[in-house]
Amino acid sequence: MRAPARKKVIIIGATSGIGRELALLYLSGGHAVGITGRRTERLIEIRERYPDRTWYKTMDVREEESLALLDDLIREMQGVDLIIHGTGIGAQTDTLLPSIEMDTLLTNAVGFTRIIVHAYNYFKASATPGHVAVIGSIAGIKPLGQAPAYSATKRYVSHYVSCLAQKARHEKIPLSFTTILPGFIRTELLRRDYPLSISLDKGARLIFKAIERKKRRVILPGRWRPVMFLARLLPNCLWERL
Repeated sequence: MRAPARKKVIIIGATSGIGRELALLYLSGGHAVGITGRRTERLIEIRERYPDRTWYKTMDVREEESLALLDDLIREMQGVDLIIHGTGIGAQTDTLLPSIEMDTLLTNAVGFTRIIVHAYNYFKASATPGHVAVIGSIAGIKPLGQAPAYSATKRYVSHYVSCLAQKARHEKIPLSFTTILPGFIRTELLRRDYPLSISLDKGARLIFKAIERKKRRVILPGRWRPVMFLARLLPNCLWERL
């Protein structure tokens, strides 16, 4: 028999990085957690650690069938209170490669939209309080020439969630949104050690706390906030010369 849980959480993209760490944090806190990702063996690894409170589905947000799999996961968990979208890819390269740009677009924008729209409509239909959290990036605040598709799609993520937050308020849907804009966190996506970077463990814990406090939009860690405040003040005509 499965042990009673405090909250039902689904994490999209839990096979590595921030998504995986968040899954483990919620599981260690006694919550029921549904996890998704493309690498089945990594999902099974998490389930084996918490077999009584973990459900999983192997899925790719780029594929239409991911919605049916998400519905299956929600049914198996008998509902969900919080959906965290942590799936995202990105690459920095001196050569502008269409394959990288298009794959990033399909994952970070098209796949993201597919899942978030489905989550919005699920909570709207359920008429019960819900919470959607997404992992963006400070790269979406100002253009990043070394990773155009990544930067542009993270901008899209932040803007799109703001639109849905406004829409939910107008429609009087009891749905909360959290947009996390992390600075450099040392995950598999970070190819080298950047200034102001923090460990994956610390980054995940900061994100976990922000989600649990239902912060609407937050830059993490705090040291990035004055940096990005100044960056916003810099006109793009000057930014593009940097």
